[in-house]
Amino acid sequence: MKAYLGNKGFTLIEVLIVLLILTIFLSLSIASLKPLKSTLEKKMVISQLEADLYYAQTYTISRQELVTVQFYPAYNRYMMKTAKGTVIVNRSMTSSVKLLNGSFNSFNILRDGNISRFGTLAFEINGQTFKLIFNIGRGRFRVQE
Repeated sequence: MKAYLGNKGFTLIEVLIVLLILTIFLSLSIASLKPLKSTLEKKMVISQLEADLYYAQTYTISRQELVTVQFYPAYNRYMMKTAKGTVIVNRSMTSSVKLLNGSFNSFNILRDGNISRFGTLAFEINGQTFKLIFNIGRGRFRVQE
């Protein structure tokens, strides 16, 4: 029995149709990932800021050194340093985050972990505004959407 060479493989049209279908499915899946990226970025920025503030409080309590927390909205960054000038955190925010002016731009974390001032600092992540609210007593803070 002879095998016909013309009956093996796929035609060009069949391959192009399969590639078109795969392209459509991939483009739909990528479009659905953009909101997920925005949500994850928002959570990452908030958790990083919270972790840095908790670290500064822990540093202050354990070493009994005053720590100054300074936000720089013009440069989209924040810095935490001791009274002796040692920088413990110096962080730039991503381009999707914008620090807005709040009721204050700096405060001190006292030796007992409390903060010297209370108030609100606003920032914007991917067009959504959030507030970092510092409460009176024991240096408590929270993020409000």
